[in-house]
Amino acid sequence: MIATEEIAVRVYQMLQESEVKTMISGVIDYERNDYTKEDVIIVPHTIDGEGSVRYGQINVNIHVPDIQKPMTGGKSVFRTNHSRLIAIRAKAIEVLQNHYEHGQGYNWNVGLINPPIKEPDHDEHFVSFALEITVRDKTSNQ
Repeated sequence: MIATEEIAVRVYQMLQESEVKTMISGVIDYERNDYTKEDVIIVPHTIDGEGSVRYGQINVNIHVPDIQKPMTGGKSVFRTNHSRLIAIRAKAIEVLQNHYEHGQGYNWNVGLINPPIKEPDHDEHFVSFALEITVRDKTSNQ
């Protein structure tokens, strides 16, 4: 049966071929390397079950640097860049919305959508959404 890492490759390909790639300042990848740019990170999780139908999840995390706002006295504060988080997430969801991979025995639906979360030790926030995956044994699906 197919694993989430293999499905993550398809998610990566779809995002790379979309407008998401050109609208972000960073990369679409599986890991973070540069916390100063906007990135879309694909995180595969496990697939559960032992029958001919199994369920799994892939998270798509959208990272955006915070906006630096100068304050009096030479200090700065960092604010969540909600507009960029929302725009990039909307485009990524549009690309990945409710996908069926014909002949491969799997499909996904957009599931849980999380609000902005502060990235520890970095001046950035990220939002994530889950791709809820259903995998079927291809031999029983033909």
